[in-house]
Amino acid sequence: MTNVAPLFSDPYRQQFAEFMANRHEPDAIARSRRTAFDCFEALGLPTRQQEAWRLTELNPLQAIAFQPPTHAAIDAQALPALDTPTHRLAFVNGRFAPGLSRLRELPNQALVASLGQALLTHPERIEPAMNRLPGLENHAFALLNSAFWEDGVFVHLPRETVVDAPIHVVFYATGDDNAIHPRLLLVLEDHAQATVVVEYRGAGRYLNAPVTELQLGAGAVLDYHKIQEESPQAFHLGGVRVQQDRDSQANLHLLSIGSQLARTDLQALLDGEGAHCSLNSLTLVRDTQFSDTHVRIEHAQPHGASEQIFKSVLDGKGQTVFDGMIHVRQHAQKTDARQVNRNLLLSKQAHAHANPRLEILADDVKCSHGSSTGFLDPDAEFYLRARGIPTDQARALLVHAFANDSLNRIRLTPLRERLNRLLADRLTLDITEEP
Repeated sequence: MTNVAPLFSDPYRQQFAEFMANRHEPDAIARSRRTAFDCFEALGLPTRQQEAWRLTELNPLQAIAFQPPTHAAIDAQALPALDTPTHRLAFVNGRFAPGLSRLRELPNQALVASLGQALLTHPERIEPAMNRLPGLENHAFALLNSAFWEDGVFVHLPRETVVDAPIHVVFYATGDDNAIHPRLLLVLEDHAQATVVVEYRGAGRYLNAPVTELQLGAGAVLDYHKIQEESPQAFHLGGVRVQQDRDSQANLHLLSIGSQLARTDLQALLDGEGAHCSLNSLTLVRDTQFSDTHVRIEHAQPHGASEQIFKSVLDGKGQTVFDGMIHVRQHAQKTDARQVNRNLLLSKQAHAHANPRLEILADDVKCSHGSSTGFLDPDAEFYLRARGIPTDQARALLVHAFANDSLNRIRLTPLRERLNRLLADRLTLDITEEP
C-alpha cells in the first residue's frame, strides 16, 4: 500500500506501545489487545481490490494523520436527550463523562456502567464475553478498536432481569484529527429485556471506529437503536456483532445521517432455534456524503426468522452502498428470512449501489430478497400539485412518506417523535426543484 498516513504505519506502532505502557488491566484484556494489533498489522487497511471494499473510497481517510484523542469538556446542552426517564451514560472523545451521565436504580445484580470502570470492579463478567463473536478478526477497523479502546459501555442483565427505563448512551467527539474507538458490550442472559439507544455526535474532523457486541440468551428481548449523526467532516467506521440463543428477539434500528464517510458492518448469528432478528435502517445522504452498509445474517438453527428493511434517500452527489447476505445453514430448516432494499433518488447525480444475496443450504425454507431504486413518482407529485400544494411541499410530503415508514417501526415513542422532527427538518432543506 502506498501513501499511507502515519497512523497506519510505524508511528502507529509506537502509539500502541505508548498506549499499552499506561494501561493497568487484567492480563487477558492486555493479551487480546496485542493479538488484535498483531492481526491488524498482518491484515492492513482494506483496499478497493477487495470485493467487500471495492466501492468504499478510503483515500481521504488515509491522507490524515489521526492521533490519540485529546481530553475535552462540553456543555450538557450539546448532548441529545430523550423526553422520558433514562439511564444515561455520556462519553466525550471516547472517555466516560460522569458529570454528564445519570444512572438510576437498577434491578438486583444488573450492571449498566462505563466499560473501563466495570473492568476494574467486575472483570469476571467482562473477560468471558468480550471478543467472543465471530467476524471481528477480519475487519481492520474492528481490530484497531480491539487494540485501542479506552472506554465504552458494559450492560450485563442476569436471567429474567427487565430494565424498564431506556439505556441512553451518547458518544460525543470533538477536536480535529482524533481517532476514537468506543466499545459496547451488552450481555442479556436468558429472558432478560432492555431498550438501548446509542447516539454518535460530534464537531470537527475525526475518526470514530466503534465496535458493538450484543449477546442474547434464550428468550431475551433487545430493542437496540443506533443513531449516527456525526460531524460533516467525520469518518464513522463501525462494526456490530449479534449472537442470539433460542427464542431470543433482537430488534435493531439504524439511522445514518451524518459524517462524510460512514460504514457499518453488521453480522448476526441466529444460533438458537426460533431466534428472531429484525433490522430496520434509514440512511440520508446529500452533497458528497458516502454511506456503506454491509450485512450478513447467519441462520444456524431451525425455525429462525429475520427481516431486513433498508431504505436510503439520496440528494446531491451522495452515494450509498447496501451489501446484504442471508446465509441459511444446512440444518436450519423452516427458516423464514426476508430482505428489502429501497433507494429514493432526489438528484440525477446521486448513486445507490445494491447487492442483495442469498445462500441457502437447507431445502425447507421461505426466503426472499429484492432491491429497487428510482426517483419520485411523477403521477403522485402531479396529484398533490393539482390540489394546490406547491412543488417543494409536494415533493417533501412524498419523501417524508417514504422515509417515515422506517421511523414508525421504532416503538420508543420519545425517540420516534424526536427523529420525526429531525427528518422533517432535514427533508425540508434537501428537497430540490427537479430530480
